[in-house]
Amino acid sequence: MSEHVRRSPLAVGRGGSANGQQPTANIVAGILILFLAPRIALLYVRQPFFDELFTHWISAKPLGGILQALHYDSGPPLYYFLMHLLGNPPILVARGLSLLFATIALVALLVRRQFTAAALLAVFPPAVLFAVDARAYALCAMFVTLGILALDSDKPYAAAIAFVAAAYSHYYGALFIVLLARRWRALAVAIVLFAPGAWLALHQPRGSMAWVGSFPQYPEALFARPPLWLIAVAAVLLVVAAVRVNRYTVMTLVPLALALALRVYFPLRFESVIATPLVLWLAASARKILIPLLIAVWLAICAVGIFDHLQRPIDDYRDAAMHLRGVREPVVASGYLYLETIMVHPAIAFPAEQALHPGWRAPATSGSELPPGTFIWIGERYAPELALIRRSRSITPLYVNGRALIVKVN
Repeated sequence: MSEHVRRSPLAVGRGGSANGQQPTANIVAGILILFLAPRIALLYVRQPFFDELFTHWISAKPLGGILQALHYDSGPPLYYFLMHLLGNPPILVARGLSLLFATIALVALLVRRQFTAAALLAVFPPAVLFAVDARAYALCAMFVTLGILALDSDKPYAAAIAFVAAAYSHYYGALFIVLLARRWRALAVAIVLFAPGAWLALHQPRGSMAWVGSFPQYPEALFARPPLWLIAVAAVLLVVAAVRVNRYTVMTLVPLALALALRVYFPLRFESVIATPLVLWLAASARKILIPLLIAVWLAICAVGIFDHLQRPIDDYRDAAMHLRGVREPVVASGYLYLETIMVHPAIAFPAEQALHPGWRAPATSGSELPPGTFIWIGERYAPELALIRRSRSITPLYVNGRALIVKVN
């Protein structure tokens, strides 16, 4: 059976349709609707995620301060530099910028007339989620897309530049540099250009990746786990659709194997970056009857996640921090509540190390850093800092919820 017969009707060739431009325009319009509908819905219904607050915190620093803060983190600087240069916009605007990056990746596929791949990318759940996330994944995925398409067009130096830009956006991008192995000059260029990024990565604490764990679990805080039957259907369709090996298979599986071997794989996040080579693999491999089935199942998974976010109550930490609006006394914050608090009210970190990297928890060892006089303390309900405060001061509870506590300290 010829490739033309196997391919989906969405996969219009470079020469266009026999009936002119109208069918192609209809296909593009349909893909854009598939792309924008779930992303715009998620853009508004999803509460700000803790990692997005970290983006806002670090991007407020000068460029040198961003680099200094990254010595306590696990990421490269390009995305934060960009957010800083754009004025450190609010989280909703930063999400909109991620949507712009994701749109560029989609348009790149449409320009190449990869309509089947574009339709799959439009509804691929990890791509949907991180296309409206104020983090570096959409920027990294955009550069990966440009690199894959450059490599596919026999432009190894353009691919090298794109993969290096992806690596400076998120270290996942560095896993694609090995795809240049057969073009050793382009590979050498990429290695030299990313050398400063590799140096930074080697000087970042190993503990900053401890949250990934030995066996990463599905991150339900990001996107609700679909019903088991829907997972099973999606898995079967994916395996059947990917049965034929093509050049995109290597572009997908090599970075995945590296992520697993280096123990940096995390569900959804990694898939959002590898989305383009994956959908190109499926578009070239799957029989045309499977494409609408994949689109329907992936849309259903997106709907489950979006509906779940729509129903979620406000996060306990954010809820507690919001109660500090209008407070006149000095505020002292501990643990993960420090980052939540400084988004709505100035706060003193206890311990002071918590302010060096509010994305991680810094435990206090003594109460000597506490300010004199009366102040408001906020932290986790069973935070060790609260026990230290109680040793020398009296407290009056002001607000408590499932996980957070606000007290007045005298």
